[in-house]
Amino acid sequence: MTTYSKRLFKQTPTRFWVNNPTPEEAKKSIEVMGNVVCIASNCNYAKRMLTEPETKNDAIAYVDKLIKEGEADDDLIVAKTSQFMLSKCNEYFKPVYEKSVGKHGWIAIQGNPFFDTDYDFMLSEAKRFYDFMPNIRVKFPATEEAVAALEKMTSLGKATLATCGFSIPFTRAACDAYLRGVKIFGGKVPTLYMTTLAGPYDEYIEKYIKANRIEISNDILKWAGCILAKELYRINRTIYKDANITMLGGCRFPYHFTEMVPGEMHVTVNYDFMEKLNELDLPIEDRITEQAEESVISELCAKIPSFAYSVERDLSIYQSWSLQPGALYFRNYLKNGWNVACGIVKERRILFK
Repeated sequence: MTTYSKRLFKQTPTRFWVNNPTPEEAKKSIEVMGNVVCIASNCNYAKRMLTEPETKNDAIAYVDKLIKEGEADDDLIVAKTSQFMLSKCNEYFKPVYEKSVGKHGWIAIQGNPFFDTDYDFMLSEAKRFYDFMPNIRVKFPATEEAVAALEKMTSLGKATLATCGFSIPFTRAACDAYLRGVKIFGGKVPTLYMTTLAGPYDEYIEKYIKANRIEISNDILKWAGCILAKELYRINRTIYKDANITMLGGCRFPYHFTEMVPGEMHVTVNYDFMEKLNELDLPIEDRITEQAEESVISELCAKIPSFAYSVERDLSIYQSWSLQPGALYFRNYLKNGWNVACGIVKERRILFK
């Protein structure tokens, strides 16, 4: 059967990464979807694995094993549980990595969000991740310290991914850090991927509008994330076109994805989102080159300060791209998910006292 995802694979360079998958979803991503090249995970991964019916027993059994072996650090157990469950998914993606000679088949992992401003911790954590699987790609969020850690890991020839940024200034900072790292390494380094996360950015903006009772048309509001994603894509294909850097976008609704087609872009989506796209069986149209009218961008900038900063219309609003509210919002979301996983670990620990 020729599905939307398979048509996309044949007709465009746009590719999927499956986000936070269970092992069964990882398997189906390869065997059913036909357009999934890598896995992405974030700080909510352990939470999902510890609560999802398919994975709950295996994940809790692994937590119990670590507790019984004497591991006293709950955060470390959460991180190791993510590693363990991703290793089950890697049964299906490691062959992709080997067959493509490292072009595809990456497993992206993000560490403890409560230490994303601790440079030394992030380096130590990243080295543990890299030692776990050959096709691990470590994600670094939008903090000054994380960008410095990204540069250091790149200088060692490691695969990295810049995430949680939501602004052009962060993109420039992360890309420049990558280029400095490549120069220090002096050899070939795996491509840097960048998350644009158009969907989560729109989610933040929607809540901002409601909280501040700002009047703005939904027809204008819903395009903010896509406008930013397209501008980041343009910058990637102009300023950084020779820098071995590829954009990675995030989605919440179908238009977050279809607006990026047929860009030379890898897009992170949940498995059920891919199923939804196949059900809709949408036409494949060139939307990546379609730009919003200047009046739309101007109104978004006038009413949403973080958007004006994100698209570099007003860089005086925040001291740093790490303080851009969209980035803070998403980092807080990840911390909440991590806390849930830690709570489950604490409960299991009590049961063995």
